[in-house]
Amino acid sequence: MNYFDDIEYNADDNFDSDELSSLNSESAEEKINILYENGKFEEALKVIENYLKFSPFSSEAYYKKALVLDGLGKHAEALEYYDKAITLNPNDVEIYINKGISLDTTGDYSQAIKYFRRALEIEPDNTDAIFNSGLSYERMEQFDKAIECFEKVIELNYKFADAYYELGYCYDFLDELENSVESYEKHLELNPMNYNAWYNKGIVLNRQGKFLKAIDAYETALAVKKDFSAAWYNCGNAYSGIGRLAKAVECYENSLKYNGSDSFAYHNIANAYYELSDTGKAIEYFDKAIELNAGNYDSYYGRGSCYYNRGEYERALEDYEAALKLNKDYSEIWYSKADTLMALNRIDEALESYRKVITLDDTNHEAFYDYACALVDSKRADEALGLLEKCIELQPDMADAYYEKAKIHFLRKEVESGLEMLEIAFLLRPQDKFEYDFEKDWQKIIEFLVKR
Repeated sequence: MNYFDDIEYNADDNFDSDELSSLNSESAEEKINILYENGKFEEALKVIENYLKFSPFSSEAYYKKALVLDGLGKHAEALEYYDKAITLNPNDVEIYINKGISLDTTGDYSQAIKYFRRALEIEPDNTDAIFNSGLSYERMEQFDKAIECFEKVIELNYKFADAYYELGYCYDFLDELENSVESYEKHLELNPMNYNAWYNKGIVLNRQGKFLKAIDAYETALAVKKDFSAAWYNCGNAYSGIGRLAKAVECYENSLKYNGSDSFAYHNIANAYYELSDTGKAIEYFDKAIELNAGNYDSYYGRGSCYYNRGEYERALEDYEAALKLNKDYSEIWYSKADTLMALNRIDEALESYRKVITLDDTNHEAFYDYACALVDSKRADEALGLLEKCIELQPDMADAYYEKAKIHFLRKEVESGLEMLEIAFLLRPQDKFEYDFEKDWQKIIEFLVKR
């Protein structure tokens, strides 16, 4: 925060600190202000130090030295000079506020709040002290207290735009998404050119599934700042959310113009091409994503799925195994690996992988079904029955599970139980009924079931 007065001097003026002894206090402060405001901290520091030789009890000089040291990133040293300034002028609210900001910058949020409170003891309605308290609470993830501070600021000054912005952030973190959007909108009424606010509003709208409104927000941010790569990227996500994959690819490509090393943009382009059934293009972009970020298991998984769809099962298996080295607890990859092993007729290994899937995710009814089918194909029908029962427990209207149970019962010559399962399957999918006399011709039923 800048507490120097605006002074119209040429920022390129050079000031000889050796001549400062002949200058009065007001002239010295003006010179320090010019240097500080133009980021010439080292020069400003020399002027201040020389000035302090002739005025060692100037609270203002110590205060400005602390600000300059903060500007140089020397926060620990700055704190010492804030203390000297406070000793000489214990009722200066701005010194307490800026010491609090310096402490906040170092991550000492609770200590920062103490100094904001000391400022408020002197001036209870100081909006800067209240606002910065809110920022420190926010960084401590004490969002309820942060919101209380920002709302107090708005109560005192309803045009304090940044307070609405921070409220938007806090409400987003707390999943109060409607309040978050409303806060960003109030901020934007006061500061319509803040592209970050438009972007954040888009993020929240995207989380709400309001993809068209999110796109409007991202595109407004991009109208203000064309090279905003994150806005292009998330605009791509929103277009993907409404199924406009070609437009999503266009946005991701624009994102890469301004941030060419973003592996996630390449990954998402690959996913879009995969959904568009262009596995060649998808593989090309997954390759680039992996080149930039070899630790992203999802990129290996995605590329493996492309190879699987192309019938290149060995290459698919290589990618699934690479993905599992990075995340051995991702059940979907184990599932894809199991299906690939089945396609390679490596049944025993496939069974191991299916077993791993249902261990990691005991709610995946399709995995229970496929595992059961693989067991039946391996002549282990008895083991499959319990898996099918679990599948039906999870998904009671899955006709295929009842058909598979019927197959097992007929193989075991349990005709009545087989017919019972068939009847349920027909109720769920009536179009599958056929003309056999089930009770008299159960061997034909087995042939039918084995073929289907």
